[in-house]
Amino acid sequence: MGATYVAQGPNGTREIAASDFFQGFLTTSLAADELLTEIRVPKMGGAGWSFQKFNRRAQDWAIVGVAAWRNGTESGVGLVNMGSVPILATGVSAAISSGASVEDAAAEAATGTDPTADLSASIEYRQHLARILTKRALTEATS
Repeated sequence: MGATYVAQGPNGTREIAASDFFQGFLTTSLAADELLTEIRVPKMGGAGWSFQKFNRRAQDWAIVGVAAWRNGTESGVGLVNMGSVPILATGVSAAISSGASVEDAAAEAATGTDPTADLSASIEYRQHLARILTKRALTEATS
């Protein structure tokens, strides 16, 4: 969505683009003496949005999570737990902008991702969940 993260530290305030904030698993671009104080999200008049996640129990971390917004032929889809950092599913947005259906666009959700297997899910299962949850999120965002 083009968000900006605002960090405060002893040297003042600095702004960090959302795409630069996450650097690896549980690692951010915050310095040891900085604190995240604000997240600025641009207004998107008329856009629909949705967040979908799949987890085994209500309080568990998402096995896969999808945040999506859509405004006509413009859209954005972010994926959680499909790599070491949150990922923008640019193939989904490109498909939507070229007129693809929600189902066809969602089929691109796992493209370019690098999920890991663990006790909760295999790589293939995470990819399957990404496609299913993206379809649900885009459908809800379109409604």
